[in-house]
Amino acid sequence: MGVSLVLTPSTRSQRDRLVRHLMLFLLAAIPVAGVLWALVNLWVALIYVVGQTGLLMFGVRQQRTSVLRVDDSGIQYEAQAFVVRTTWADIDRVAEATLPDGTTQAFVLKRSAVRWTRSADTRREVTSKGWDRIIPIDEFEPDWPKGRLAAATRKHRPDLIP
Repeated sequence: MGVSLVLTPSTRSQRDRLVRHLMLFLLAAIPVAGVLWALVNLWVALIYVVGQTGLLMFGVRQQRTSVLRVDDSGIQYEAQAFVVRTTWADIDRVAEATLPDGTTQAFVLKRSAVRWTRSADTRREVTSKGWDRIIPIDEFEPDWPKGRLAAATRKHRPDLIP
């Protein structure tokens, strides 16, 4: 019973994430750049902004990307700091859910399905915020309920497709 489908975030989702990080890093650099401009000169301030932002963006691009694995037994969502694994029978419904990046369509699970976390603190955070019962859809299939994830869902749980 091997993996029949492996999805990574859509290009749009990845681009939106990078733009959000870029804006955050530029905003964070502005106060220091202002001080450098006042104390030294504009060129030093600009070099600082470009250097810091470039280094931080490089770090963001090195982060592990989330993965969604779908097979006949269920779905596994591998986020950066935790893994949620559920069977098709344990999916309660598809509904909107709120995650740090905003609102998304998600599989809502009947019970906690967290299988691994980076630390005990991560496990506490994931369970307290209810992320242990949510598997995001939009990140992997922005045009839900069309596409490969919808086809797999239709095969195993047609009642979840609107």
